[in-house]
Amino acid sequence: MKSTPLHLQISQKIRLDIQEGRYHLGARLPTEEELCKQFKASRPTLRQALTTLANEGLIMRRPRTGSTVLATQPQIVLSHSVNSVNELLDYPGVMIRKILAMSYIKTDTTLANAIHCPVNMEWFRIVSLRFQNNSNIPLCLTTYYILPKYAGVIKHKKHLTIPISEQIVEMFDEVIQRAKVEIYSQKVPPEYIDELSVDKQTSALVVMRSYQGKDQQTFQITTSHHPDDRYRYSFELIREQRSMSQTIRK
Repeated sequence: MKSTPLHLQISQKIRLDIQEGRYHLGARLPTEEELCKQFKASRPTLRQALTTLANEGLIMRRPRTGSTVLATQPQIVLSHSVNSVNELLDYPGVMIRKILAMSYIKTDTTLANAIHCPVNMEWFRIVSLRFQNNSNIPLCLTTYYILPKYAGVIKHKKHLTIPISEQIVEMFDEVIQRAKVEIYSQKVPPEYIDELSVDKQTSALVVMRSYQGKDQQTFQITTSHHPDDRYRYSFELIREQRSMSQTIRK
């Protein structure tokens, strides 16, 4: 124990006291002054120990009211952490985009219901195939619905390789405040059967993404149709400890 920092010794002892029932659920720990005397520790050292216990979800600390026992075991949260859209969709390797069509459109009732936007909303639409690692077989058919003011994104020097949402952020000083993902099954659009090199009535895993910007307006909606034998979605959950106060805020 002599090689263990004092704040860890304190947190270990209090944790053990909680688990053995010395401090039951809902009970308050002794005051900081009392705990400092008990462990012969300074206030900063003690507070570091209490912060460790709070981050584990064992106690809740409140100014002037002390620390209350919330649990006997650490609160464990599994989280999915990604740094880019390609990571979110689990696309390994290099992705190349082949443009099939571009046009300005207005949504009819059917399309508006499909992509969750108002009827008669104006979009700049890009229809493309995405290829992985120079493969001759497309991984998916991706359709982009972009606000017309961002149509100039097609001039980005990496337009065919990096996610279009990232291009918009770079070119137009936009900010992705929120990204929503919806996954469902649907038949491959019949007009793109040949481009995708699939049979009629082939099912696809569809990933629809929408991006809200700094003005809370959705500036891009994307649908990607992955033929059922070409894509498997997987992600990894990482174990982390989170305090009860952090959980409540979320």
